[in-house]
Amino acid sequence: MAFLQHEVYLLTVKSVIVGLIALFIATWFYRRPRNLPPGPTGWPLLGYLPNLILAGDEYKSLTRLAKTYGPVFSINLGGTLVVVVNSFASIKEALSHPNTAARPPTSFYKKITHDPDTLGVLTASGDSWSQQRKFSLTVLRGLGVGKSSFEVSVATEAGCLIEAIKEHGDNPFNPTHLISNAVSNVICSITLGQRFDYSDPKFQQLLKLLNRNFELLSGGGAYSCLPIMDYLSFTSIHKELQTNARLVVEFIKECIDEHRRNLDANNPKDFIDVFLRDISENDTKNVQSHITADNMLLTTFELFAAGTETTASTLRWALLYMMAYPEVQARVQRELDDAVGRDRLPNMADKPQLPYTEATILEVQRLASIGSLGLAHMFSKDTSLLGYDIPKGTMLFANLWAVSRDSSIWSDPDRFNPERFLDEAGFLKPREEHLPFSTGRRVCLGERLAKMELFIFFSHFLHQFTFKKPKDVQQLSFEANNGLALTPMPFETCAVPRK
Repeated sequence: MAFLQHEVYLLTVKSVIVGLIALFIATWFYRRPRNLPPGPTGWPLLGYLPNLILAGDEYKSLTRLAKTYGPVFSINLGGTLVVVVNSFASIKEALSHPNTAARPPTSFYKKITHDPDTLGVLTASGDSWSQQRKFSLTVLRGLGVGKSSFEVSVATEAGCLIEAIKEHGDNPFNPTHLISNAVSNVICSITLGQRFDYSDPKFQQLLKLLNRNFELLSGGGAYSCLPIMDYLSFTSIHKELQTNARLVVEFIKECIDEHRRNLDANNPKDFIDVFLRDISENDTKNVQSHITADNMLLTTFELFAAGTETTASTLRWALLYMMAYPEVQARVQRELDDAVGRDRLPNMADKPQLPYTEATILEVQRLASIGSLGLAHMFSKDTSLLGYDIPKGTMLFANLWAVSRDSSIWSDPDRFNPERFLDEAGFLKPREEHLPFSTGRRVCLGERLAKMELFIFFSHFLHQFTFKKPKDVQQLSFEANNGLALTPMPFETCAVPRK
């Protein structure tokens, strides 16, 4: 009798659980807005999140889903509705819409600054974002970023990097440390007004912390902005992310404090100086502004982090492809020798005479697809877009990697072929479908700087060296670390000086 009662009890509990799940699913479908893009249903409560995590390489998984559901589809990720756009046309239209310029709320910075609601220019939305972006662009232009006057700073750093590479002779070395330091020095000269020696132990530690965070934010950052992740703040990964970010922010805060002590408001030398001057002026005039000390701190951190890792990783991919395609490397070198000669280094004025060199950089960017999913956007209002009705608060992923491999745009898309960016006469042929800096209202803030850095560093590399695969390496790997950016696996190269 007791056994039967126990069985009945278990049956009742199971029935209640099944009933609750069925009720939840029915309620979810009932409440699900009409005219949403199609998409997979996934699991109760968690939606498609477990499928995406288990499959890995999220950008590839989302590309496969687009083959089933079309270039625009929707998925539930841990209770959050996400719309994914996968084609050039849908990405261009979606990211150009004024209602998609917002970022999803994030709690990542809450314990890093005095004001828990503070956000930098990359993570802010609304008036805070528009004011910080306008200010940042104005300051960067005022400091000469992207102009010929700033080229000297980039070329000087490239020269330091060339000399550091020469110290390795013909011996194999991992270029990660040197390239990261050089690229970071460019953004440091803009934001902090100084550069750091390649052997500076404190700065090397900071770069390692940044690199580690880019690795920890897996899936192109697709998960970091999901509200469900707030419940995982106790995990070792989340704690490490917070600790690493806090250490870098504390370093920047020390630099800001030093700037504050030595500020000459009439002669600002860098981004922080201008920021401090404007904060002081706003305080004096009692003007309410989003140009605040905490915002400045986080904006500087974001410029420092983004301005280092993405460009440095692209240059590492470039070296990897040059080792794998020596015929491309040789053709770039012939073009450099013909247009520039051997008596001086290339400069930005040479760019029009170096179409194949630039085409090679563009092809590296296309295949590397560093920002596979870009940064997540959010719909700030109920919006009719791409034939669908999308509710306020829905997140938006732009699958930039899918566009970089779209066979309807690029013939044989997995093949490394710089000629796809040249016309029949051999002149550079820019392609609007090429989206290494994303597109729309939140296109990359540092696009002009990154383009200058990539051209100067890459052309200097190949003007001075031939990069070869070490003799003991059987095969080069093009597998990517799928973190916040797609970065190459660690590798070594031999930089053979050219005569």
